[in-house]
Amino acid sequence: MKNFYKIKLVLLAFLVVSMGFFTSCGDDDESSPNGGQVELLSFGPTGAKHGEEIRFIGHNLNKVESIELPGVTVNKTQFVEHTSDLIRLIVPEEAMEGKVTLKVSDGSDVVSKSELSFEVPITVTSVTGEAKPGTNISIKGTKLTWVEGVVFEQDTVKTFVSQSANEVVLQVPMTAKTGKLLIIGGGTEPSFIETEEELVVTLPVVTALAPASLNNGANLTITGTNLDLVKEVRFTGVGAAAVTNFVSQSATELVVKVPANATKGKLTIIPHSGVEVATTQEITLTLPAVTALSPASILHGENLTITGTNLDLVKEIEFVGVGAAKVTTFVSKTATQIVVKVPDNASKGALKLTALSGAVVTTSQELMITLPTVSSLSPSPVDPGQNLTINGTNLDLVKSIEFQGGTVVTTFVSKTPTRIVVQVPMNAKKGALKITTTKNYVVETGAQISIVLPAISSVTPEPVVAGNFLTISGTELNLVKSVVFTGGATVSSFVAHNDNQIVLVVPAAAKTGVLKLITTSNFEVTTDKQAQIGSAVPNIAHFIYDEGLNKAAWDLWGGWGKASQDTANTENPSRGSKAIKVSFNDPYGAFQLHPKNANAFAGYTHVVLYVRGTGTADTQMALQVKTTGGTTSGEGKFTVKGGTYSKIEVPISAFGNISEGVNEFYIKNYGTDPNTVYIDDIGLR
Repeated sequence: MKNFYKIKLVLLAFLVVSMGFFTSCGDDDESSPNGGQVELLSFGPTGAKHGEEIRFIGHNLNKVESIELPGVTVNKTQFVEHTSDLIRLIVPEEAMEGKVTLKVSDGSDVVSKSELSFEVPITVTSVTGEAKPGTNISIKGTKLTWVEGVVFEQDTVKTFVSQSANEVVLQVPMTAKTGKLLIIGGGTEPSFIETEEELVVTLPVVTALAPASLNNGANLTITGTNLDLVKEVRFTGVGAAAVTNFVSQSATELVVKVPANATKGKLTIIPHSGVEVATTQEITLTLPAVTALSPASILHGENLTITGTNLDLVKEIEFVGVGAAKVTTFVSKTATQIVVKVPDNASKGALKLTALSGAVVTTSQELMITLPTVSSLSPSPVDPGQNLTINGTNLDLVKSIEFQGGTVVTTFVSKTPTRIVVQVPMNAKKGALKITTTKNYVVETGAQISIVLPAISSVTPEPVVAGNFLTISGTELNLVKSVVFTGGATVSSFVAHNDNQIVLVVPAAAKTGVLKLITTSNFEVTTDKQAQIGSAVPNIAHFIYDEGLNKAAWDLWGGWGKASQDTANTENPSRGSKAIKVSFNDPYGAFQLHPKNANAFAGYTHVVLYVRGTGTADTQMALQVKTTGGTTSGEGKFTVKGGTYSKIEVPISAFGNISEGVNEFYIKNYGTDPNTVYIDDIGLR
């Protein structure tokens, strides 16, 4: 036998009159006690149990023939005591909660205004052990007529199939789950009785799935028991693959249509209770399979034929590609063949076929895309402006060629499937070619063009006097046959000549300006390096220093971090007989000048000066200003070469916004300690 326990609530308050323990009904009859009419003043105690005594107090109660309690009538012959003021009786087992009616001898009724209730100790002796939703269960015990409801976890049943003192029969809700029941009892002390054992709620069981392998969209037959309880079938799938509308349903068989996005795996069947039941069986979904691709090598935009099985299940084909190369619209599609147009961005590789279910199948075959290939380039090296011959295959597919340096050529001297002749752009650089096809597919070739041109890294000394030696340093200078100075003076006979250096005598007609190199192939290379001819006055509009400080416009201030400074040094002038010599003993010391006009820099774009180092290694220096407002500007850094003068040009824009005016001008050491330099011809242009 199962064990049960009772949970009692807090006792309800007694209905009392001034006596303190009787329930008052108010004035059931407003007539005077002396009028001879029956009047009920109170009854109680409330919460009395069946079989216990209850009292009724009032006037003229000797005229009461019987008292009707809900469910039973007690005749005056059954009263324990019966006087005009008091009636005592024993509560019958059949009595229920409700109002009390006193039956008077003259045929009238006196009905209480309040209800009589009892403390009812409900007991439960047995409950059905297992039941299917929708079927009946039985709860047996005592005083079960006082049961007001039965709770199944999330459902409360208050309407019963039948109810008596010893048995309650009720229907199991469709949403019920296995678990203990909670029985709600009435009375003055409502009780809650929880069953110790669980009611086992029957669940659907799957014994077979047929067929085990099928297509999406086909009917699947699920065999088992209690399948009429199922409200939903969930498939393994890409996204939600649930079915709630069935082809047919009975207790032993459920037929469902397999969703388009279902994939291989177990099913989950869900009854109305929401309890998920996983099948032990799996279904296998038929997938597309590819046996051949034709042709094996194909052009962009051509039709590809895919042969195989179950290809009618394919909804998308993804090509290996540059960016997304997916196709969802086909030229034709059957179960054994798909014809699809190859995307313009497709590349070599296997295809991925996506089935209607979302499952992806990768082909074992690889698609080859017909693309241009380069086998050789000639001549090598080649000069800018010269014709380059490109040999290879499928070159008729080429729309453009991009050279290193960014120049794209779309017009060719000639083009055939095996050869392209193209003029090399003037700004082309050494490196690999990039080819774009007529379908805008880019091919990174491994073909390297070799463009070898002479380049100048330095020209010394600066300045140089006509008739003296000029040294040009750089790379590939062995390719130079002539050097052309600004003004047209040309030198073709060199004092010394190798890969990295040319030494020549400056012609009398040479002028300050950039140098031009003529190669042995007669290609002209215009450099960005200048030869500073000593006879030419530096390109300075306003001199700060020229054989001495311009004291009318500038003052010499003390600066910092210097062992010495000499503004009239005669050891190494760049031009004339004097220069400034500064010996720094601080890696960030400064030679300091003060403009008498705060707007001295206005209207100019560059600071120009000539600087010579004393060592063999290059050093770093910088120009900087401080505004009249006290703001220190940015730095215009430059390199100082040892043993030779270098022309330095620093854009005034490097200082930032100096529109408020300049109060101090610095020529700074930058990181070398000690450091001695010569400075000549300082000015603005």
